[in-house]
Amino acid sequence: MESKITQQVERVFRRIFKDDSLLITRASKASDIDMWDSLTHMELIAEIEAEMGYEFTYEQVSSFSNVGDMIDVLVTRSNS
Repeated sequence: MESKITQQVERVFRRIFKDDSLLITRASKASDIDMWDSLTHMELIAEIEAEMGYEFTYEQVSSFSNVGDMIDVLVTRSNS
């Protein structure tokens, strides 16, 4: 399940950053991607929520330090 979720999240990143070759990992963070600023971060969250049919809580979003943290929440939610 984690692999499928990672692929879905990666598709959103590619769409937002307009880069079909963009590869993300669990360790990817804002400082790894040139155009990832606070506004893009909110756009990513909104698009991932729409793609996954899940709304993150404020606490979840503020605790994300990398893509893996976001994926963990999505995996936990899909397993419940």
